[in-house]
Amino acid sequence: MEANDLRFEAWLTRETGMEASSLGINTLARAVRERAGKVQRGGTPVTGVPADVDDHAIEAYWNLLNASQDERQALIETLVVPETWFFRDGEAFAALVRLANVRLAREPGRVLRILSAPCSTGEEPYSISMALFDAGIGPGCFCIDAIDISARAIGLARRAVYGRNAFRSAALAFRDRHFSEGPEGWLLGERVREPVRFVQASLFDLPFEAGVRYDFIFCRNVLIYFDRDAQDRAVRLLDAQLADGGTIFVGPAETGLMMRHSMAPARIPLAFAFHRAPAAPADDVVARRAAAPDGALAGRKAPLAKPVRPWPTRRAAADAPAPAVQAPTARARPPGRAAGAARVAQAPSSASLDEARRLADIGHFDEAERIARPHALEHGPNPDAFYLLGLIADARGLGADARDFYRKALYLDPGHYEALTHLAVLLDTAGDTQGAAHLMNRARRALAQCGTGARDNGADTHGRRM
Repeated sequence: MEANDLRFEAWLTRETGMEASSLGINTLARAVRERAGKVQRGGTPVTGVPADVDDHAIEAYWNLLNASQDERQALIETLVVPETWFFRDGEAFAALVRLANVRLAREPGRVLRILSAPCSTGEEPYSISMALFDAGIGPGCFCIDAIDISARAIGLARRAVYGRNAFRSAALAFRDRHFSEGPEGWLLGERVREPVRFVQASLFDLPFEAGVRYDFIFCRNVLIYFDRDAQDRAVRLLDAQLADGGTIFVGPAETGLMMRHSMAPARIPLAFAFHRAPAAPADDVVARRAAAPDGALAGRKAPLAKPVRPWPTRRAAADAPAPAVQAPTARARPPGRAAGAARVAQAPSSASLDEARRLADIGHFDEAERIARPHALEHGPNPDAFYLLGLIADARGLGADARDFYRKALYLDPGHYEALTHLAVLLDTAGDTQGAAHLMNRARRALAQCGTGARDNGADTHGRRM
């Protein structure tokens, strides 16, 4: 048995919903070899991948993995690398404040319930708490449930001591208000921490009491790491937890996924916020724009553009920073796209384009663009390269450039689902509901075609981190 045995990949998807390919090339295999080597040495830490881990040791590790919950968690901890900071994608927090004030004005006695999943090392739920306090929404008016699959991340979140990397903007007035500096870093004040409840749990196993419904759900930049089935399960689960009139915030690359699941854009630029689409007659254009065909549940992975996908914001709540943000990661090609791609000139090395996605994912837009542009313009037209350039422009708030790149991707591949849905969101935000409806109809037809045989074309998927 080898470290890249498909059984480990299947285990990872069952355990977490993630696809191994979304973590990067050979990441899972390296982690398996490292863990197997450590176990082989009786728990002695090793540096790098041990050279003497043979197939017998890997087989023994497979048996241990299936027998030990502790070892399963240890492998997950190796694979999950937190990458977040305070007020990341700040427009979502500004939108939260506006929507929360409207909800409380309508129902003055209501206690707002908010879910952050996954919460990583706590920067997101604490940013939510700070934003609400800074907007004058006092204690007792809201509570925040925060979950993450990583026990280590939850431990760091509860400790609430942060280093320089958690503060990635020059606008740091919020730090002066809510943190005190100490020898180990910046300690968050108790007032902000008190409304947040941290629990180690999987997104698929929410541990809270039955009947809980959340006014606001933050589930950003994680669904893109899941395979298609896990994405669909996660969105249905989150929808079931959403209160009537509630709002879900996702990552920029996850907008198409939400629209596929009868979620309607809240039309708040750069917040990537969605409401449950209201019931409407079958011939209603708005309903058709927001809903997806049953065939959408067929196939495997939806767009990765994870971002995981961090993105830039133009404005933040109260003194919240508008951080330098990340862009999309490796994008998954949904089933049915192979036929369209085959009609264009042969794409250049996928490894180079994957590197561009990786750089965009960590916020290195300039370097990512330098790699992606030759793929789009010099090596032969490539719809995925134009799509990635569109995502980068989208992340920078350059709507006109993003629209142009998405349209170029669609010229080369008219059935490019992600380009269709992202362009639809831009048109919808700009008020062109008719144009957005037309694009979403095309996207639905493309998805329907995916479920009727296009999967036999051999298209595969590619992705990156949780």
